[in-house]
Amino acid sequence: MVIEISVRDVKVYYRSIKALDGVSISVNGGEVLSILGPNGAGKSTLLKVINGVLRPVMGVVYIDNKNLLKIPRRELARRIGIVPQRVHLATLLSVYDFVMTGRRSYINLFPTKIDEEKVYEALKVVGALELANRSLDELSGGELQRVVIARALAGEPEVLLLDEPTNNLDLKYQIEVLNLIRSLRSRGLTIIVALHDLTQAFRISDKVLLLKGGRVYAVGRPEEVLKPEVIFEVYGVPTIVIREHKIIAPLFQ
Repeated sequence: MVIEISVRDVKVYYRSIKALDGVSISVNGGEVLSILGPNGAGKSTLLKVINGVLRPVMGVVYIDNKNLLKIPRRELARRIGIVPQRVHLATLLSVYDFVMTGRRSYINLFPTKIDEEKVYEALKVVGALELANRSLDELSGGELQRVVIARALAGEPEVLLLDEPTNNLDLKYQIEVLNLIRSLRSRGLTIIVALHDLTQAFRISDKVLLLKGGRVYAVGRPEEVLKPEVIFEVYGVPTIVIREHKIIAPLFQ
């Protein structure tokens, strides 16, 4: 499972606003790419384009040299797993049944024994096997986020897209989710994650993409891109970068 994603000169307009303006990026199989940038920079829009739910006005996304828009939706749903920023939940649903919805592209009428095994396997991977029979409304924020990731993994994806997966989580659960994302690299997944926190991106990424105003401002290894002068040019905030600890902190005036 070594899947390359290639985004080539993608443009997306929301009426007269350029949400993405000529964005190009390649992600090698097994890499973790973090998409960074201020609010409105185009992070979530780029994820939607890579997922195929948003069609660009120009440009192409390739999965292993195949045009994403020419891949049937059912096949695409099997190849790409999504962890959205917000999930609309039927709170009385059990964790098991919720994660089973990640198998929809495989189920014709009723779930099979294989579907059941994949659900339990996904819950085990994220460390949530003991939650299988719990109701969604009984979960903490961190538990729920692990379960949402399990739903994406239940579909056996080759690519995993995550949109702000640490939002609204306390520090303990942020660390749990970030460690989980890092561990998924060993499964051969190609992982693309939109983040706000620069330190988090520094620590989990093989590559970072820094967007500003819908354009690529910088791309490369975290230590190449996440420099005080570059961060100031994009965010307008002075920072200190402690490379040995992979920490980026704002300087208050």
